[in-house]
Amino acid sequence: MQRRRCVSVWILLALVAGILAGGMSQGVTHAQTPTVYFPETGHYLGGAFRSFWDRHGGLDVFGFPVTEEYVRNSDGRVVQHFERARFELTVQGSQGIVQLGRIGAETLTVRGLGFPPVAPFRDTSSRRYFPETGHSLQGSFKRYWESRGGLELFGYPLSEETPELLPDGQQRTVQYFERARFELHGSQIKLGLLGTPLAPCQLRPGLPPNAPPSGPLPEGDSSTCASIPNTIASGRVYPSPSAPGTVLGFQAWNYLPGEFVSMWLNLPDGRVRSLPYQAIADDDGGVLIGFRTEANDPEGQWSLVGQGTTSGRIVAASFRLQR
Repeated sequence: MQRRRCVSVWILLALVAGILAGGMSQGVTHAQTPTVYFPETGHYLGGAFRSFWDRHGGLDVFGFPVTEEYVRNSDGRVVQHFERARFELTVQGSQGIVQLGRIGAETLTVRGLGFPPVAPFRDTSSRRYFPETGHSLQGSFKRYWESRGGLELFGYPLSEETPELLPDGQQRTVQYFERARFELHGSQIKLGLLGTPLAPCQLRPGLPPNAPPSGPLPEGDSSTCASIPNTIASGRVYPSPSAPGTVLGFQAWNYLPGEFVSMWLNLPDGRVRSLPYQAIADDDGGVLIGFRTEANDPEGQWSLVGQGTTSGRIVAASFRLQR
């Protein structure tokens, strides 16, 4: 029985590797797509994933690859992370279908952030309501969503438009979707840099040029990241619980030495409050600051999120306010 299972796994991996090399995507067979190497991150892109990347906007939309293709431990699916997305390959018979992973929803879960639904309304040409999630889409975000692939590519909206302090230190209007975060940069819309923080740390280090893998890599074990210094940030808010209107401390570790860390608060009612300053990691990659909540702040579960502006490393430290 064990031998039969191993043979089946190898057959499946061989099929997947063939689909990736042949460039099958969205149920359509394309001409073979050559593999390209990105020295900026040290990773390769080819086959179905490169075909999908090219056809849906390439570098401007998805950014550089930050891992190789790998077989995910949780479900055996072949995936690859990019700066702004995660590509996932589903095999149906002999067809390979490429989709974006749900990194928008996963980011909200990691950050402990949710947004209350809005009241339903009648759709118009400029505004649309989605009863599936209780959120709406309008204006330039709606036009971008519709023109770039809509529901099939990005999924449903998970928030309304909301201000958020981004790792570049700028407060911008953003909107979360199941598979992306839209960000308004002046008059231009970009996808948020959500792919890198969710990538397995053991697969982020780059590979040498002219030595592409022969097929999808195994995901491996994140415990091996202990041998790669300062790859995962962690932290806490204290004391917790605390009363509204008091000063709390935020302590975090494993940022890059000297990098700026943007911070914001996630409130229990789904609102986001940006802190009006950035922290600077010390020579050991540590951060220690104080911040004050307001006397009329709501009770409940809060979190402070700190994101390194260079490394992209995210700390989501939960705490509770109660009177």
